[in-house]
Amino acid sequence: MSSIKSRLAIWIISVLSVVMGLTGFLSYEAARDAEERDYLLLKQGLQERLALSLPHGVWQLDDQFIRLTLDAELKSAAVVGLMVEGDAGLFFGRMRSADGRITSLAKAAPPAHDETLLLPILYQQRNNLGQITVYLSRDKITTRLAHELTRQIVQVLLINLLLFIILIAGLKRYVFSPLHELQQALYGAARLEAEADLQLPKSRFSEYAELVGGVNLIIHKISRELGLRRDAERTAIAEKERAEVAYRQLLDTQNTLVETEKLASLGSLVAGVAHEINTPVGITLTAASHLALITGQVGQQFQSGQIKKSELERYLDDARESTALILSNTERAANLIQSFKQVAVDQTSEARRQFDIAHYIGEIITSLRPKLRHSKVVIDVDCPPELQMDSYPGALSQVLTNLLMNALLHGYDDGAEGSIQIRVDAMAEQKIRLSVTDDGKGIPPENLKRIFEPFFTTRRGNGGSGLGLHIVFNIVFKRLGGTIRVDSTVGEGTSFILVLPCTAPETAN
Repeated sequence: MSSIKSRLAIWIISVLSVVMGLTGFLSYEAARDAEERDYLLLKQGLQERLALSLPHGVWQLDDQFIRLTLDAELKSAAVVGLMVEGDAGLFFGRMRSADGRITSLAKAAPPAHDETLLLPILYQQRNNLGQITVYLSRDKITTRLAHELTRQIVQVLLINLLLFIILIAGLKRYVFSPLHELQQALYGAARLEAEADLQLPKSRFSEYAELVGGVNLIIHKISRELGLRRDAERTAIAEKERAEVAYRQLLDTQNTLVETEKLASLGSLVAGVAHEINTPVGITLTAASHLALITGQVGQQFQSGQIKKSELERYLDDARESTALILSNTERAANLIQSFKQVAVDQTSEARRQFDIAHYIGEIITSLRPKLRHSKVVIDVDCPPELQMDSYPGALSQVLTNLLMNALLHGYDDGAEGSIQIRVDAMAEQKIRLSVTDDGKGIPPENLKRIFEPFFTTRRGNGGSGLGLHIVFNIVFKRLGGTIRVDSTVGEGTSFILVLPCTAPETAN
């Protein structure tokens, strides 16, 4: 980031360079104009002198006079050679060599020059005696102008440097140093603690004194506000800690309620299965008692030798009937116990294993039969056979149980008829689509978006805890590694659609 000091230095150098450069340029132009004027005056004076003095010498054919006249003119730095040509083969030339000596000039070898003057030689303004050629050079003028330009450049640079040093020194003393002191004081103010009192030092310059006074007022205000903010932060931290404690307590309570809900569901299942088993066991006990009674009677008749063929045949018929009742009811009880045992073990152990989903759904429906007995709602299962899953059957059992019980509790009034369809379809990427669809009352739109929230229920006092679908949502996402969504139309029914992997993810919690 560029500083004001560097920017100001660049600006000062630029302005000084422009001003001094312009001054030097004007001075150089004045010197060049003066040289040009001197050069023109030189040519004019040269013409006048030659026109006045040279015709007499040529008329008299005075070689010495001509030579002295030409040599006198060669003393001018701009004149490098003169050549006189006249009648009757008159020729006389003089030139200044590079080392400054004056020598004769050959007609075929004129000196290096920039300009040539051809002047007639008129005697008494009427007799043309010939002409004089003057060779002029601007080298000396160019050299003097170059020296002048160099002098101007050096002068501009030296003056720029001097003015720059003076201005920077002044700015540093009267601007940057006070600003640096103010900056250090402000840094100290930035490290203020609450309720600390810091005053910036007063400046000897009136402009900075007013600025320091204003900053001191700001520091005092910031210090006071900082103290209030620290108090507010301490209060906020304390409130946050209390909120975190309350949140942890709420989570513990929620987890306890979830476990209570699971145990209550399992307890209800145990009571229902026990009641269901009581019927076949009672029939078996009655049939066995009847068989024991008639067997004792036949035994007595057989020992006394009074048994008849018809009585023996009647006994055999009763025995076969009783045996058939005993076998069918004990098999029924065994099936109920097996289904309950598998579902109960899965729900309590939460172990992972491979299972046939069609067979397992049948076991779940069998274990729920006591709860479904008094309902007029029919459950229909449509699942392809031998569809294997490597997942958590206990979690799946709890999901399916909660969805069925939720449909019975909320979807139908007491004694209402209806049907619930459980449909399983195989999908690509080793996934299944499991849907539980009822034709009940449906869910209002305002409740649909809150359906998976914990403790949300529309039947708080009629058996609803508000945890059933929340448990379903957590199990599907966290345990089974799948997704769940719900579609519902009031008056037509509700459908829960689950997409589950056939192999549950290893990282699922």
